This record gives sequence, C-alpha cells and structure tokens, in this order.
Amino acid sequence: MDNMKRFEQPDGFNFPKHFTNADGKEIRYGYAQPKKKAIATVILTTGYADFTESYFETINDFLDKGYAVWMMDWQGQGGSERYHGDRRLPSKHAPMNNIRDLHQFRHDIVAEDKNIPIFVASHSMGGHMVMHYMNNHEDDFHAAVLPTPYIDTSFTKNKERLIHVFAKVACNIGFGHYRMSRGDNIVRKIKKIRHNLQKDEPVRMTIHKHLADKNPDLKIGDPTLHWILSMLKQAIKLRPKAVLENIKTPTLFAICENDRLVNKQAIKRAAKLMPNANLVEIKDGHHGIWTERQHIREIWWESVDSFLSKQIVDFHSKQHNKSQNNVKKNPKPPAMGSR
Repeated sequence: MDNMKRFEQPDGFNFPKHFTNADGKEIRYGYAQPKKKAIATVILTTGYADFTESYFETINDFLDKGYAVWMMDWQGQGGSERYHGDRRLPSKHAPMNNIRDLHQFRHDIVAEDKNIPIFVASHSMGGHMVMHYMNNHEDDFHAAVLPTPYIDTSFTKNKERLIHVFAKVACNIGFGHYRMSRGDNIVRKIKKIRHNLQKDEPVRMTIHKHLADKNPDLKIGDPTLHWILSMLKQAIKLRPKAVLENIKTPTLFAICENDRLVNKQAIKRAAKLMPNANLVEIKDGHHGIWTERQHIREIWWESVDSFLSKQIVDFHSKQHNKSQNNVKKNPKPPAMGSR
C-alpha cells in the first residue's frame, strides 16, 4: 500500500452504514473482511471528537494483518446523528448511552464468526466506555486493546468536589451547554499537538483537519458542563478497587511519555488491579497513538501484534479443549454388531 492510499477508505470497506439506537438516532458504522480468511474480528471505536475517516489507516492496518474490522462512530460524533440542533454540542447522556450502543452494535450488528475470537480496540474516552462495558459484560470480548484510556480524573479530592458542585449547579440553572474553560480546551490541546508534530509527518498530522474541513458535519466542539458532569460520575463508578479487579478480560494498555491529556497513574493502577491486564510504556509518544508518527506506531503495533497473537492462540486452545471435553462427555455409541 502506498503512503497516500493508506489514509483513504479501505478496499471493500462497507461504509457508511447505519443502525438505529434505543433513542431512535442513526449510528454510523462500517465493516470489511480481509483478503484471506479472518484470524479474528476487531470492533474499533474512537476517542472524543474523532470519526471513522480519521481511522482509515488503522483499519487498513488491521485488514492487512488479517482481521475483520467493524467500526462505529459514537452517538453525537462523526457521522452519527446528533442530539442537538447545534451539531457541535455533545450529548449529556453520551457517556452512559455509548456503553448501551456498543452492546447493541456488538450483538445486533456485528456479524460474529464463532470460530475466531472477537476483540475490541479503542482510545481515550472510548477506552473509558469499554472499561465499563467489560465490567458489565465480562464474556463479550476475548481481549481489549486500549491505549491511553481515560480511566480517572487528575483532580485532587477538593478540586473534584468543587467541579462536581459547580457543574451540577450550572446544569440545574440552565447553563449545562456552556463549555469548559479555554485553558482546559481538549480539542484545542489535541490540535496543538498535531500542529507541533507536522514537521515530522505533515500528511498524517493534518489528515484529521483536512477531513473535518472537507466535511464540517463531522466536527464536534469541546465538552460541555453537562458532558463533564456525566463523565465525572462515570469515573467515580470505575474508581473502586473491586470494580477494576472484576474486569477480567485480557487487556493491553499503553501510556505515552508526552501524554498530558489523561491520568497516567490511574492507568497504571488499573493495569495492576485488573487480573489479566498488560501495560506498555512508550517513550516520546503522545496521546493519539493510533494516529501517531510512524516510528511510534510501529513500536505500538509490535506490542499489539504480540498481545493479540497470544489471545488468538489461547482462544483456539480453549476451543480445542472444550471440543475434547465434549467428546469425553458424549462418546460415540459403538457401531451396530460390535462387541
């Protein structure tokens, strides 16, 4: 695949498709099969403010490696239907409803092949959604790949209480659609990172902006107070030690040296408490690792390939053992006339 084609819509990628969620909103998705028989299925989702088109390179990578890929835009993001007349406003219910929509996508839309494992891969805010999902639906995925996930806030207890009270009061008196302060502007921070890395890789670091400028309907603004309050509540739910210890799905985490957008200590804590978690620390990497510079992506993909290869082997080993146990429990009756 040449350098530019890898950023284009993958060959055979059925996109855009839509399904209707429980709110009656149209959720956009796409899917594709690899050229040869798939070794596994991957459900791919994004972080905040991302969209499927910006992941075409990652979809191409998974397809080249032999994975069937299914990808959806979260509700109110990308090409999925919005919840407000102002398309830039995120839904205040998104953090909870994303988990619900992922469950619908997994069970009602994705065509699962029972003979191969099914994985989930995400990032940042999407990683948070997947963590809650795995806590509630332990057996739905055979493994998860979650680089730089948002696990918990970086606030002190006192600051968190103040933010919680302020956001709750503001929402109750009709200011819930106001955005966070300029200094904490997430979208602006991400844009700044990409701008600073343009000198290294001008195409990869401008592809997101190019796609969004080409189709402004893909854009979403910064989080509102409604959204922040909702995410804070979700973070508190995920915080208890018992909750993290209950998430048994094999999971690969990554933290990056230059990531200033998520709480890296919270990721380390989750990796220690979750019984089947692995953690990779990537020097010089930034927050958006799926769309990072190529040398960082290569380091990351080495870890992903190693981790998922092991999960595929373990899946087939368990399938074989299960088959052998069924044979022992249900032996074939002797042939007629045998003694």
